[in-house]
Amino acid sequence: MNYSFSTLHNAHNMGLQMPDNALKDRKAVVTAVNSGEFLKPCPGTTRGYYCCGYKVLTPLTGCGMYCAYCILQVYFEQQCQVLYKNFGDLKSEIKQKLNSSTGTLRIGTGEFADSLYLENEYGLSRKIAGLLSPYPNVLTEFKTKSSNVAALKEIENPKKVVVGFSMNTPRMINAFEFDTASLEDRLNAAALCEKMGFRVAFHFDPMIYYPEWEHEYRSVVQSIFGSIQNPDKIAWISLGGFRTMPVLKKLHFNNPAYRSLFCGEMVLGEDRKLRYFRPIRVEFYQAMKEEIEKYSPRATLYLCMESPEVWKDCGLITRIPKGLVHYLDRRAEEMLY
Repeated sequence: MNYSFSTLHNAHNMGLQMPDNALKDRKAVVTAVNSGEFLKPCPGTTRGYYCCGYKVLTPLTGCGMYCAYCILQVYFEQQCQVLYKNFGDLKSEIKQKLNSSTGTLRIGTGEFADSLYLENEYGLSRKIAGLLSPYPNVLTEFKTKSSNVAALKEIENPKKVVVGFSMNTPRMINAFEFDTASLEDRLNAAALCEKMGFRVAFHFDPMIYYPEWEHEYRSVVQSIFGSIQNPDKIAWISLGGFRTMPVLKKLHFNNPAYRSLFCGEMVLGEDRKLRYFRPIRVEFYQAMKEEIEKYSPRATLYLCMESPEVWKDCGLITRIPKGLVHYLDRRAEEMLY
């Protein structure tokens, strides 16, 4: 059911009960007007860590799925999905900013909402793909934990679009990623995207530490390359260890089901987020690099929000002699031209 913020706030001010407690209902879709910018730089900090440098486009916020580790549950006051109804303003902003842009632009919509969770209802990704298609220097990525990709066949220029899938092991999906697509369904969706002419991406973020992590994450890599026919159709693969704001630990402190997320020792990084100690993160990335390179030695592989020291320790620093942004921009140019 859809609601408008004005209706909800008026009901609240009048002392009436909010319908279906919509602001706290992750499945609810609330419409609102975005009076700010729709297109912004990635909010990742550059304080001590390398950021990928992509641009975030936000036509909606919130997610109807629920991942226990998701930062959005403490980032936004409301838990519902907020659909911005002034799409015309988004289009005007895009036109104004991109008409004067130079250089390669990587634009994604999966930072503050799942890109495809509501695709069948609202078609936002299809609209955005059409909106950005005329700009030869723009590559668009839609990130998801769903398998809602069939409708993307309507996109006229799939070569300008990457469909990115968040990856985790079946054990971690079952434990912490509720109402998301299974690993098998995500891989089947990725294979369908390849057949439709899209490039795909895989994001192992967050990687979670547990006794069987190495065998099981390596197994996911094996499944990826068993599903994708042409490794060159993989735009890039990212790796990132679990990290979060301390407030999420407080939120889950009394919930035994989620306590294991914080069962190991963690350190407060320069970005003021809790993260695994450096040796654990390096062990993650070394194992994944080794497994991925068995199948695709030239794969574009990068670390999300990691320090130069970790890049060096896991053997990836040689891939980015001119920096991470340059590395990913050059890969985008290969796909665009």
